[in-house]
Amino acid sequence: MTVDVLIIGGGIIGLACAAESAKRGYSTILIERHESFGQEASSRNSEVIHSGIYYVPGSLKARLCLAGNTTMYAECERLGVWYRRCGKFIVAVTPDEVPDLEKIYQRGIENGVQGLEVLTGEQVKKLEPHIRCSSAIYVPSTGIVDSHELMKAYLHEARSHGADIVFGVRFSEVISAQHGFTLCMQEASGEKVEMQTRFVINAAGLFADKVAQAFGIDIDQAGYRIHPNRGHYCRVSLAKSRFISHLIYPIPHPQLVSVGIHIGIDRAGQCRLGPDAEYMDGSIPETEWYKFDPDESGRREKFYRAGVRYFPSLELEDLSPDQVGIRPKLQGPNDPIRDFVIAEESAHGLPGLVNLIGIESPGLTCACEIAKEVFNKMVRG
Repeated sequence: MTVDVLIIGGGIIGLACAAESAKRGYSTILIERHESFGQEASSRNSEVIHSGIYYVPGSLKARLCLAGNTTMYAECERLGVWYRRCGKFIVAVTPDEVPDLEKIYQRGIENGVQGLEVLTGEQVKKLEPHIRCSSAIYVPSTGIVDSHELMKAYLHEARSHGADIVFGVRFSEVISAQHGFTLCMQEASGEKVEMQTRFVINAAGLFADKVAQAFGIDIDQAGYRIHPNRGHYCRVSLAKSRFISHLIYPIPHPQLVSVGIHIGIDRAGQCRLGPDAEYMDGSIPETEWYKFDPDESGRREKFYRAGVRYFPSLELEDLSPDQVGIRPKLQGPNDPIRDFVIAEESAHGLPGLVNLIGIESPGLTCACEIAKEVFNKMVRG
């Protein structure tokens, strides 16, 4: 089989790229090793439409998130996908956290985030009576989206423009990278299939570094090695969920390993606390990645202590285990902040290959913008 564009990975980024590719008139095929789309990071997150307030000015994350915030709401309207522009508060619980809050506000201003307000604790209490803080940033452009519905919409759009989306097929190896690419795929039955393509988009998420390595790239020298980082969520009781109407975030980790154990809201209006953040070592098999911590009581206690600081009505009994997600982080333990990698690989002697590495949050927010960035790089490459 011969196509113009082969996409590896059927999460939100791969699907957005498939829709973009097909709309541009390329013959397109997307392969996904699972039997459905979005089975990993794309369906195991907070489903937040981010504003761009946190990210290093001038970075891909800052630029694409700011654009993606506007694009995402427009895409949801265009595709008929559910969303809610609920807004969020980033809270300084105690006075000693206020300087960090001021730095976040200034970063948001520098990044061009619109509508930011700094509120006193009393002003916050008028809007969120059950939240306790010294002061907070109000971010009106933040919202939530039904990520499954969005992925399904991109899948249908890609297919409606002629793309093939194939499940239960995994990338196996590179046979040739001369004058385009000849790749080997393996079906669930074990049967192998060769495919020729002009362009390859590596949107393999947690395994994107392994795919890049299969093309002969030294992932350590290139800075492409992924460090999986697991995050648990706890569901908040319906009774206490009714107390909250905005997303509530604490001061984030200094190196943005995470944005902190925050209160998220789902489509049904129920709240979740999470995620936490812990790097995984190679001893944990993939079959165990998404199981909630066996030490459930200890995990719940940790979440309770984090949440009750700013949500004093919360009780330990209000929390129950929810989902587990894994971030494909380029930033290892104690490393400085890393940006997305969106790289057309002519410099590695692989013209036509675009690697998407370390696409974690805010990847959902800027999926459409990432897809545009990919094709801009492909055309220039």
